[in-house]
Amino acid sequence: MKIYFTASTAEFNKYKKTYFAIRDYLVQENHTLTRDWLKHTGERIKEGDLNVSDIKKIYNKCVLAINQAQLVIIEDTVSNFSTGHQITLALQKQKPTLVLWQGKKHRYFNQMFIHGIDSEHLEIAQYKPTNLETIINTFINKYQDYNNKTRFNLVLNQYERNYLDWVQFNRATSRTKIIKNALKEKIDEDDEYKNYLSRIN
Repeated sequence: MKIYFTASTAEFNKYKKTYFAIRDYLVQENHTLTRDWLKHTGERIKEGDLNVSDIKKIYNKCVLAINQAQLVIIEDTVSNFSTGHQITLALQKQKPTLVLWQGKKHRYFNQMFIHGIDSEHLEIAQYKPTNLETIINTFINKYQDYNNKTRFNLVLNQYERNYLDWVQFNRATSRTKIIKNALKEKIDEDDEYKNYLSRIN
């Protein structure tokens, strides 16, 4: 798949091993990185040369790479405006987006702005080095062929139809969205299915 992967360059030396581990795993699994920034700039950052000659050019390359990607993965342990903006761009483009945080976050973690985003395309995961590949693999397999749409005929009784009509009228939410949200909730809670997805190659 075509994947956009990014992370913050702040505290790069502290987290570079993890960043390269994610990058190398994606390449090893034969995914195409729409912007392989680590390959080209990792050494420059490692050497302490953080000067950016043309930030507009870099920004435009990032936007183009997000547009070209089927999936977006952002390592956001070091949260900042740059990664936050890229998360927003990806979600606006309706790209399934995995936001990764290493270890436990601070006590205000659940109050971070990202938790207020209501998007079926956003997944947030806290990871350890031991389960990182499993989390990434599960995400990728979950959204394999994501853009292929299938029409599904659903037979409802009047009791169920009445509820969907009521919600649509009173909460301005389409019946399709209500059903899809309920299904997504079941998918997200199903650990057996997640285990199945983590093992698909």
